[in-house]
Amino acid sequence: MTMHSKRDFLAGGGMLMAMMGLSHHAEARQMPPPVKPLPGQGFPMEFKGTGDPMPWIKRVFHLYSGADGLTRAEQLDVIEPKGQEIATLLRRTAERVTLGGTQPNAGFGFHVANQPTLLIPLFGAMIIGLHDGTEHVLRHGDLAYAEDCTGKGHISKAGPEGSFMVAVQLPKAGCPKVGSSDMASVWSDPQPAD
Repeated sequence: MTMHSKRDFLAGGGMLMAMMGLSHHAEARQMPPPVKPLPGQGFPMEFKGTGDPMPWIKRVFHLYSGADGLTRAEQLDVIEPKGQEIATLLRRTAERVTLGGTQPNAGFGFHVANQPTLLIPLFGAMIIGLHDGTEHVLRHGDLAYAEDCTGKGHISKAGPEGSFMVAVQLPKAGCPKVGSSDMASVWSDPQPAD
């Protein structure tokens, strides 16, 4: 068995990369022309008002704390004119993104969002429960934007088939200062304090 040094290994990698570079230049001449934007759209893709629903979003729920400290859940319209706003909601600076599965019927009792969070179910179902007994069942195609950072919070648990979801935590500065929601702040990244 021949022993090779790290230097031999790196030199061999350099030769391989050089060969790939040569073939890359040959392929570059045969590349198709660049993609052009659709009429009326630019890059990055802009969400222009069409009046049509967004096919990949079925329902969006906004969770926030009322003045009484109880979490409210309002369902937002997904068609224009709010469609533009929902597109803006989805283009946010994230502090942390987690993927996770939850076994059937498992979850958390009443809790607040530690920071504004987008909850995106991929498989199964996630149930959001409120103090008045109302439950909202979210499945693939639904979103929840939880910004009930104060008050008594909400319940979240997996449905009877379990759930697998993405949680996108946004900067804590986006939490409302009082037990309510400023809808203007929902649609934009919070600005850092000076």
